[in-house]
Amino acid sequence: MFAEYMKIRKASPDISAKGVLALLRVQKKYADLCLDTSHYYYGKPVEIIYPDLPKNCSITLEVVPDHCSEAPWDWCEGFGTIKPMQRYAENAGNGNVQVRSYGRENYYYNFAEALKRARKDYENCKTGKADLQRKALDAVKREIKYFEGYICDDWGYVSVHVQAHRDGEEIYDGWIGMYESTSWEEGAFDLIHNARHEIFATKYAGATVGTI
Repeated sequence: MFAEYMKIRKASPDISAKGVLALLRVQKKYADLCLDTSHYYYGKPVEIIYPDLPKNCSITLEVVPDHCSEAPWDWCEGFGTIKPMQRYAENAGNGNVQVRSYGRENYYYNFAEALKRARKDYENCKTGKADLQRKALDAVKREIKYFEGYICDDWGYVSVHVQAHRDGEEIYDGWIGMYESTSWEEGAFDLIHNARHEIFATKYAGATVGTI
């Protein structure tokens, strides 16, 4: 536990001790589900085993591509954005940096404007000017890497599908979308929790009390 705590603090020094502990609790919760982000779940329903489930009940999990038409910079509340431009046909302008290039299409990030916004965002922190600059620059770099991952297909959007059955009959069917392909466990946890609740809430459905 302590080793994981120090690992997170070293990787993200801006996170408070309280925040690290909260993150570790979430990771423990996901670990208890025996979930991972491998392609094992992609396009193939996989049964999630729990010792306390009735023998005639089952829960399956499936992760499928979510064909979202919006790019992350179109809707997320970040510091900057990405603008695709045709090579040789458009001028990127000052303050923009090239993130990726595919054929005739270049992807530019409005670096100068994003850095200005990041500085303003960190102005409320009790920190020196040099530290403020470092934090703002690190935040912008992380965002560029995040957008670049999407452009390079390192990650995309997925939907999580969970079903519960009793004696082969479906009693729960839940979907949730717009999760990143590298971090869909939260959606899976919520749906599996709902599926378990449905199983135990209807465990005695149809049972008779008896006659007097």
